Amino acid sequence: MKKTDALTAIGLLAGVLLLGVSMATGDGGIKIFWSASSIAITIGGSLAAVCMTYPMDTFKKFGTLIGQAFKEEQNSTKEVITQFADLSKKARREGLLSLEDEINQLEDKFLKKGLQMVVDGIEPETIKEILDLEIQAMDERHSKGAGMFTTWGGYAPGFGMLGTLIGLIQMLQNLSDASTIASGMGTALITTFYGSLLANLFANPIGANLAKKNEQEIGMKEMMVEGILAIQSGVNPRIVEEKLITYLEPAERLKYLESNSENSEGVA
Repeated sequence: MKKTDALTAIGLLAGVLLLGVSMATGDGGIKIFWSASSIAITIGGSLAAVCMTYPMDTFKKFGTLIGQAFKEEQNSTKEVITQFADLSKKARREGLLSLEDEINQLEDKFLKKGLQMVVDGIEPETIKEILDLEIQAMDERHSKGAGMFTTWGGYAPGFGMLGTLIGLIQMLQNLSDASTIASGMGTALITTFYGSLLANLFANPIGANLAKKNEQEIGMKEMMVEGILAIQSGVNPRIVEEKLITYLEPAERLKYLESNSENSEGVA
């Protein structure tokens, strides 16, 4: 389950607002920054180049990936650690088969799959191999998506410059009218503006956003593998919890220990 990533939305809206206000308050207003042909060259041309770079299986996820950039995992690392602490207590107290009911209530497919293999009695080495392969496949899949936007961010300024060159060539063909040179130069530079805007306010940030979320998801799943194998091995619930909190940042670790100190003291 995922929730809205408010910070990503705020960052994009703030960037658009700041640029919009800056453009609107200058001489000529915001209308001087509008050029349909420049937009077509910058966005259309750069997307065409992306189409040539990536296969259809990756490119058709374009819209979905943009949506994912504005979503984040519902459960935090601390919540997952607490969940594993509870599961390990139950498994130690009632046996691994008692986790069957808990598994049916889980929403995370990766965790559900791992614990189901534990209940089914599959060897630890096999479970780790399967889950590691799943993490690897996910990483490769997500890296392609993030890379597509980073690639787009690299192409956009180039097509912006290409549009500017087209505008300059057209302007130089009409040097007989000196009054049009200044306005023609401004129009030519708009395409470079669009290319830089597309790359730095949208494409590159979205690519970096997806890459960072992929890193976070890999870390979460690696922590889950550690917890799943610890539960299968019958490790003391306190030790399971201590292992997993190493995945937290020092400040988060301290907060977690403080908020769970009373419960932790009662764990055998």
